[in-house]
Amino acid sequence: MKRFSLCVLAAAAALYTLPASASNDMYAALNVPASAVKGGGVLNVSASSGSAQSSTDEKREAYQTAKKAIKSGDPAAARSLMQTVLADYPLKVWLDYYLLSEDPQVEKYPEVLSFIRSGRQHELGAMLKENYIEYLADQGLFDKVYELYGGKEPASGPYDKLSFAQKSGLCRFYEAAWRTGRADEKAVAFANSLYLDMDGSPRACTGLLALYDSRGYLTDRLKLEKFERAYVSRFEGNLVKRLAEELSYTTFAAKVNAAMSFYEEPEKIFEAEINTDADRRVAALAFCRWANYNPNDGAAALPDFIARVQPSEAELIPIYKVIALRFLERGRPLENVTWVDKNLPAVAWTPYVKEQRLRRAVWFSQWDILYKLLDHVDSVTANEINWRYWKGRSALELGHKQEGRAILTETAKDRSFFGFLAAQEVGLKPAYNQLSLNPALTWPAGLNGDPAVARFFELYSMDDANYIYEWREISKYSKEDVAMLMAEWALRNGNSRLAIDSVVSARRWDALAYRFPIVYEDIYQRNSREQNVPLSFMYGVSRQESMLNPTIKSPVGAVGLMQLMPATARMVSRQNKWEYSGVRSLTKPEVNVRLGAAYLRDMLDKFGNNRILAAAAYNAGPGRVYRWESKDGLKRDAAMYIENIPFLETRKYVQNVLLYDAIYNKLLTGDERVLLTQNELNFAY
Repeated sequence: MKRFSLCVLAAAAALYTLPASASNDMYAALNVPASAVKGGGVLNVSASSGSAQSSTDEKREAYQTAKKAIKSGDPAAARSLMQTVLADYPLKVWLDYYLLSEDPQVEKYPEVLSFIRSGRQHELGAMLKENYIEYLADQGLFDKVYELYGGKEPASGPYDKLSFAQKSGLCRFYEAAWRTGRADEKAVAFANSLYLDMDGSPRACTGLLALYDSRGYLTDRLKLEKFERAYVSRFEGNLVKRLAEELSYTTFAAKVNAAMSFYEEPEKIFEAEINTDADRRVAALAFCRWANYNPNDGAAALPDFIARVQPSEAELIPIYKVIALRFLERGRPLENVTWVDKNLPAVAWTPYVKEQRLRRAVWFSQWDILYKLLDHVDSVTANEINWRYWKGRSALELGHKQEGRAILTETAKDRSFFGFLAAQEVGLKPAYNQLSLNPALTWPAGLNGDPAVARFFELYSMDDANYIYEWREISKYSKEDVAMLMAEWALRNGNSRLAIDSVVSARRWDALAYRFPIVYEDIYQRNSREQNVPLSFMYGVSRQESMLNPTIKSPVGAVGLMQLMPATARMVSRQNKWEYSGVRSLTKPEVNVRLGAAYLRDMLDKFGNNRILAAAAYNAGPGRVYRWESKDGLKRDAAMYIENIPFLETRKYVQNVLLYDAIYNKLLTGDERVLLTQNELNFAY
C-alpha cells in the first residue's frame, strides 16, 4: 500500500492525542472542535482558543439536554435549544431525527417523508423509514406505507436466495400493495413461497399471511401440499402433527389420517391393502418417507412397489427426487450417482439437484458430465466463480486446451479462492486488485469539510455508540477519497473494527489494507514463532473467525479473536500445562492468540501440515475431517476435496481462510505467492 506523507500521519494520530502545540486549523476546516478525540481528549490551548473550547462544551451539554428533553416528552424545550445555541451544531440533524422517531405520530408523516427524501443523513433516513413503515402498518395506513417504499419492491431475486431481512421488507411491501389494490400475481406467488417455506417466516410477514388467508389463497390443498412436504422430511415432526390437526376438519381428513397411521413406521405400507386411489396416494407418501430414511432399500424396492401399487407419474416424482437427493450426498458410491442419472425424471432436476450432481461429477472426475451439465444450469449458477473454474478445468481435462485455458485465464481475474487457484494453474499472478489511498491527499483538506466527518467526531468524542451510523454514512455516501482517508485514520489509530466496517458497509472490497488490518502484531508474531504456524495463516483464520474483534462471542459460545470454544481452550491449556483463567480471559488477545495458535499447530500436525484440512478441522472439528477422507482409493486433488466439503459453511470457510492467508502474506511481506503449497497440491485427499 502507498504510504501517507508525514504530515498526514501526524495529523491522523493527533486525533487521538494532540500535542500541546497543536493547531485548531485542521478541525476548523471540518467545523469540528480540536478536542474531538475519544473520551473528550486533552488539548492545551492558548487563551485565544479557550472561548472556542468553551463554546464547544456548551453546545455538547446543550445537545445532551435537548436529547433528554425529547426522550422525556418535552420536544418544545429541545426545539428552543435547537433554534438558539444549537442552530449551527453538527449534530442538529440527530435531534431532528429524535423528534420524528420518538413517539411516532401520523401528524409527523409529512416531516418524516421530507427528512427521508432530503438525504441529509441516509442512515438515519433508512432507520426512520423502517420505524414508520412498521408504525403506519400497525395503524392500517397502507397508502403511506406504499409511498414510503416508493411503489417498488425493496428486494428482488429467487425466493430461496432472499435473506430474512429482505423477506421482511417484501412482506410489508406486498401487504401494503394488496390492501391498497395494487397487488399483482407476484404478491400471491411470494405469499405461496412464504407459506410453503419450512424454515418459517419473519414476524413482519404475519399481516401478509393473514391477508393471503382471508382472501382465499391459503386453500386446504395448499395446506395439504405443505403437509406432504413435511411428512417426507426427516426433521419436521411437530409441523406434520400441527398440519394434520388443521386438515382433520377438511375434505382431506381421511387421506391425512391414513397417512398419519404410517408416520412412525412407514415400512408398514408393504403390509397394507391397496385397493383404491386414496390407498395408492397414501402408499406413495409413506414409501417416500421410508425411502428418505433408507435410500438404498428404497431404490431396490421401487420397481416392485411400482408394479404392486401402480402410482401415477405425479406420485412417483417425489419418490425419485427424495432418493436422488440422498444418493447425491457426499460419501455415496458412484453406483448411487449413476442411479440418479438413469432414473430421475427431467422435471425433478431442480437447480439444487443439478448443483449437487455437479459436485459429484467433480468428486468422481466425470469431466464430460461436468462440462455438459454446466451448459444446462441457470445463468446465476453458471457465473459463480467456482463453476467458472470447473468449466475451464473440465475443458482442459477433456483436451480442449485452448478453451480451458481461456476460461481459467478469465477466472483468474477474480480475487477469490478459485480465482487465485486458476491463476496458479495457468501460471499467472494472483489478481489482488488492491485499491490504495491517493498519496496526494492531505489532512484535513482531503476531507473537504464533509459534514458526516464532523458529526462522526462529535459522537466519537462523547463516547456515543451512534458514531457507527456516521461512520457508515461516510463509508457509503461520502466521496471515496474521504472514506479512504477516514479508514486510514481508523487503521493508524488501532481501530481495526472501524477500518473493516468501512470496507464492508460500502462494499469497497478492493481496499485490502482496511479490509485486512494487521492487529496485535507483536502477539501474533511471537505465537507464530513459538508454535511454528505461518503468521499469515493465523491472521487468515482470525479474520474469518471474528473480523479481528477481540471481545466478540458467537451464538454457540466461541470467544475472541480466534473464536475459541471454552472446552477447546481448557483442553489446549491442559495439554501445554498453561494456566487457564476461564472464559473471560479469552477476550484478552495475548491469551486467545496463544491458545488459538497452539490449537492450529495441533490441527496442522494431525493433517500433514495441510492448511486446507487444518482449516476444515478448526471450523468443523477434526473428527469430521477424518470422515471426509476418500475411502474408495481414488485420488482427489485439493480443489475436488474443497468443492465436496458437505457443509456450506465449512466449504466457504476453507476457501476464505486460504484466500485471506494469501492476502495477509502480501500485506505482511509484499510477496505475491501461489495459493497452494506443493504439499497441498500433492496431498492424497
